[in-house]
Amino acid sequence: MAFSSPAPFPNFPPNLPTIQLPTLSLSKLVAEDEDETKRLFNTCISTGVFLLELQSSQEGLSLIKQVDDMFQLGERIFKLGMEEKLRYSMLNGTVLGYKGAGIGRIDAKGTPDRCEFWCMGKDDVLGIVPALPAPEVVSSHRSLYADLARSCHSLSMTVLDCLETQLGLSRGTFRACHRIEQPSSDQSRQICYLPQPEGDRRTSLVPHTDYGSVTILFNILGGLQVLPEGKAAEEENWLWVRPSPNCAIINLGDAMVKFTNGLLKSPMHRVMYAPGEQANLTRYSLAYFTRPEDQCLMKSLKGSAMISKLNSEDEEVGVTAGEWVRTRVRAAQVQVDQHARFPKWATKGLK
Repeated sequence: MAFSSPAPFPNFPPNLPTIQLPTLSLSKLVAEDEDETKRLFNTCISTGVFLLELQSSQEGLSLIKQVDDMFQLGERIFKLGMEEKLRYSMLNGTVLGYKGAGIGRIDAKGTPDRCEFWCMGKDDVLGIVPALPAPEVVSSHRSLYADLARSCHSLSMTVLDCLETQLGLSRGTFRACHRIEQPSSDQSRQICYLPQPEGDRRTSLVPHTDYGSVTILFNILGGLQVLPEGKAAEEENWLWVRPSPNCAIINLGDAMVKFTNGLLKSPMHRVMYAPGEQANLTRYSLAYFTRPEDQCLMKSLKGSAMISKLNSEDEEVGVTAGEWVRTRVRAAQVQVDQHARFPKWATKGLK
């Protein structure tokens, strides 16, 4: 199955409640088209999630080819024997390497998740830190992971450049927090969701907000759901995201909420089983998480009249992005109340 030209499969059901996401153009954002940049900003202060059309630009076409290759590689990785995959399970106490289905929890009752991950850190694939062990099928494709990291980081910087312009921040403010050559927790995540039993279909991945800056998601089959801003996490309020050919799904993470004191939004989302007849297929997806570099201080930014000032009692602690991510990873095991286990500095501005 390829992202650009997927094999025939059942259509996304037409009668599901779906969220109406705007489709933005990567080529227009790269050109800093004023109208497209304003559309991006208005989306990011309301929902924080949108579709990004890729095929109208050379950068997008190159990324589509890389994603096709990653989808094919992902199928090979997840078909490895379980004994082989478990040799690389959550290496060095992180989520890097392999995460098996059932390791995570989706609620306070301890209900296990239903997804497998293979995660590769940006610092690893770009040689910033020593490489972690990996099976041969991964090690022989390290250049593909490196190319993907560079492309997705560049795309994320395009999004952040446009938001920076709209916020009236000094040119390069966001890039200074996301230098690709500096250590960070950026990573790619290949994901596999096996078909669920017909009489027991439920959430595959816990409801959550992302804790980085920009998430780039490539889906072929449905399954992703978003909770609209201000809605309670009741079943009837979740809306499906309809994948669109050659479009990435982009959402902001909590770091952008932190940097703008709540102005920009980080959407609550989860992954269900694929809908309709798609539920009978194995669902693969690919995500890339762009996060602030480890030494970046997680504070609201100064220099924009649009970013509200903190009250004196809300004075921020100088927490680094590295500590921010480690805290969020530890707290993400069970998320009924997603903020219940975070320290106060980690939840400022989050809803």
